[in-house]
Amino acid sequence: MTPRLITFVFLLVTSLLSSQKKTLTHTDYDLWKNITDVKISEKGKLVVTTIETNTKRGDGYIEIYNTQNKEKFIYPNGYETSISLNENYVVFKKRPSYQLIRKEKRKEVKKEDRTKDMLFVYDVKNNKIYDSIYRVKRYQMPKKQEGWLIVEKFKEVKEKQKRKTEDKQGKKDTLNRDIPMIYKQNYALIYNLKTKQKDTIHQIKDFILPEKGQIFYFSLKNKKEKQKDIGVYAYNLLSAKKTVIDTTKYIYDKLAIDRDGSEFAYLSAADSTALDSLKFELYYYKNEIKQKLVDFSGNNLRENWELSKDKHPFFSDNGNRLYFYSKPKVVYLKDTTMLEDEIPQVDVWNWQDKLIQPEQKSKFEELNKKAFVSYYDTTSKKYIHIQDQTIEDLNLDKTKEHQFILGSVTSPYDTKRSWDYPWTKDYYRIDTYTGNKKLILKNKGLKPILSPDGQFVLHYDMKQKNWFSINLSTNEKTNLTKDLDVPFYDEDDDHPSLPSPYGFGGFDINQEVLIFDKFDVWKISLSGKDKPMNLTQNGRKENITYRTEMLDPEQKTQAAYINKELLITSFDNTSKVSGLYTLKKGELIEKIKPSEFRISSYKKAKEANVFTYRKQNFTTFPDLYVTTNTFKNTNKITHINPHQTHFKWGTAELFTWQTNDGRKLEGIVYKPEDFDPSKKYPLITYFYEKRSDSYRDYHIPSPSASIVNPSYLVSNGYVMFVPDIVYDEGKPGASAYNCIVSGVEALEESGYIDSDNIGIQGQSWGGYQVAYLVTVTNKFKAAMAGAPVSNMTSAYGGIRWKSGLSRAFQYERTQSRLGKNLWDGFDLYIENSPLFGIPKIETPLLIMHNDNDGAVPYYQGIEMFMGMRRLQKPVWLLVYNDEAHNLKKVKNKQDLSIRMMQFFDYYLKGKSAPKWMTSGVPRIQKGKDFGYDLENARTSTSNIIANPNK
Repeated sequence: MTPRLITFVFLLVTSLLSSQKKTLTHTDYDLWKNITDVKISEKGKLVVTTIETNTKRGDGYIEIYNTQNKEKFIYPNGYETSISLNENYVVFKKRPSYQLIRKEKRKEVKKEDRTKDMLFVYDVKNNKIYDSIYRVKRYQMPKKQEGWLIVEKFKEVKEKQKRKTEDKQGKKDTLNRDIPMIYKQNYALIYNLKTKQKDTIHQIKDFILPEKGQIFYFSLKNKKEKQKDIGVYAYNLLSAKKTVIDTTKYIYDKLAIDRDGSEFAYLSAADSTALDSLKFELYYYKNEIKQKLVDFSGNNLRENWELSKDKHPFFSDNGNRLYFYSKPKVVYLKDTTMLEDEIPQVDVWNWQDKLIQPEQKSKFEELNKKAFVSYYDTTSKKYIHIQDQTIEDLNLDKTKEHQFILGSVTSPYDTKRSWDYPWTKDYYRIDTYTGNKKLILKNKGLKPILSPDGQFVLHYDMKQKNWFSINLSTNEKTNLTKDLDVPFYDEDDDHPSLPSPYGFGGFDINQEVLIFDKFDVWKISLSGKDKPMNLTQNGRKENITYRTEMLDPEQKTQAAYINKELLITSFDNTSKVSGLYTLKKGELIEKIKPSEFRISSYKKAKEANVFTYRKQNFTTFPDLYVTTNTFKNTNKITHINPHQTHFKWGTAELFTWQTNDGRKLEGIVYKPEDFDPSKKYPLITYFYEKRSDSYRDYHIPSPSASIVNPSYLVSNGYVMFVPDIVYDEGKPGASAYNCIVSGVEALEESGYIDSDNIGIQGQSWGGYQVAYLVTVTNKFKAAMAGAPVSNMTSAYGGIRWKSGLSRAFQYERTQSRLGKNLWDGFDLYIENSPLFGIPKIETPLLIMHNDNDGAVPYYQGIEMFMGMRRLQKPVWLLVYNDEAHNLKKVKNKQDLSIRMMQFFDYYLKGKSAPKWMTSGVPRIQKGKDFGYDLENARTSTSNIIANPNK
């Protein structure tokens, strides 16, 4: 058989197979599910996976996998899972079915009367559901002890009955007016997992459990909100005895407990005159003795300070320290004779403010609740104030009792945060034995890292571009990397600001530091006495990036090991594939051979070498894998989306080209499954800085938050191109043109791109680049820009409303890369602003810009729309109400997906236009007529929608 005939037969078979599959539509999104949570039991016997419908419009399930006998148990709509310490039980909540929830909402059933979650107990030994409890609000189970849990239940709903009914004799039956407590308020159950026995606590307000132990604590409340709380209590699980701790106060709040339940603390207030002016006291309870540590007058605090009512106290791991919060008393001189409508509502902006008013507004709750840490030493009975108003934040490990901790201050640099970056802080060493502090780092841009033993601080200096350690006992500072000939800063960073380091890889078992250069992992002694060692050695030579993992949630800076061998991941920067190794006597031992997948999301059992991970590529959903024998064998334990085989999919390929100025770049090309190189395909190009490393990523078909979906596009006969972009300072627009257009032109040379039907799409920074490109080239037949900056002069002086920050720093130092302020670089702001190029636009533009966008001011989209409208350029603006920068609500995501693809299908495929594009959607039809219906014939719209000629 000749090669040409072989090719023909292959294409024919492929075409026949593909023709039997369905094309993805917008109605298929609800089929796809995703893994939202994975838990491994401490000894590694159980893996519990929560699977939910990706759109949340449908029912999910949980899978419980037994790694010893390979049995699997599946239960619908389970979530919020917990595994008992000895692996005998799995506890989880179960949602009502999605259709039942919809039905009750349609019937406008009151919220309190709707079907509530249930709680289920799964028996591991017998592989079955052991018990269930209905109308569950929440539950808690001790982390380090098996046998019991606390379940808070919603109050019961009594069936409606007629108060009086007539029996056959005409007698009246009066409803019993003594309503049981279960119908009045939420209540709690103390549940014994082994016996199923339950004890009930009525009128529950709050409860708190120890990690291990036989005592827990709870508070009770009255039904009416303004009535005093009933009290605070202890409960002994062995004796089922409830002990009254206090019932005399008006309110009990912010319960705290130590690890074994022997120590308890809480806040209470006696005065009920006004809830917003309650004066709280701190109580400590141990051995059935209650002790008042801080009263409402502020004893044992700084002078004129008071206890904070907004922050929870907490115990150190061994219980020797009870940390609590206080703050200076503030007296407001408010004129109480004024009526509410006589009080002016005004924000006073002052040029000397450290934080501008919008940032103060964004942080109002944080600033209003700002309080400072002290602790009570439960052995020495001393009070130590470790934070005052000059220390804004603490780097405090709550589980340990280090002598030295770190505090930080931003206020000296707050003003310049509006235009400068990186943002900097001063860092202080705080002696927790005395509360004394000493400045150790000034005007630094990155947070230091405290060593596990609390003796050293590790710090990367962005100006000196080196890693340093500070001995907290001697304050000796050591440059750890000055003698190394490789850079530890991001070599490829093209922002006009100081580059960040490649990162910190944790502490090894000897408390030595693991840090990264672009490719390799280095081990460095904190003292600086030992010579730094390149552990992976060949990364730079082989173009492979090696990294470590930190998998212990209780020791977050500890590097992960297998049998005392350091765990190391790999990413091949050429092929974009992942692998896994351990380091044994200086040699990398392969555990997972790099293949065509990206591997991620590693988890480890705390007390066993049982690991889970996920692997994916464009055609393979990232299902869950488990290994119990240190990666000698792995099992795929989920198969979430088997229906994918019924749909047309596609392929992903890496693509390289040279830009107009000679730079070599990479991109990703997505092609339809039945791709025929002899055909011409419409192309949609999407971009956002560098994306080629995501080549192996799977893309769930889902309604769009803001961008086009590769899986949907290839299933519907499009080719998609995602080019990398590199930038020159002061030229973001021209840089985008240089990279994107050259990439598209290089792709066109392959012969399968329909050059008359090329579109572009981007969101945010990508949306800006779309808006810019249509002002400088007519290459694209249609363009969609999400949340674009159109006018850099007005955007420069704007606000990021979610954070309240000035936008100026973005233009001078970060993503916009102009490198100058508006006055020094005025020409740059003009030439990079799409608004001023609108007269040159010949490309129809669809814009999305939402009215609650907290990142790019909403008026930026309006400026672009109004400019194009004024000059009669074809433009549409989608504004989703009360939506953020990227869409959050599924109904709006669905709507955007439909409209965006109707727009591209009209221009790039020649399909009929929808009515929202031709005649719009009048305000009076909003929410009634979506305008999705297509016009009868494309020709009927030819005089309404401009169709650019190239």
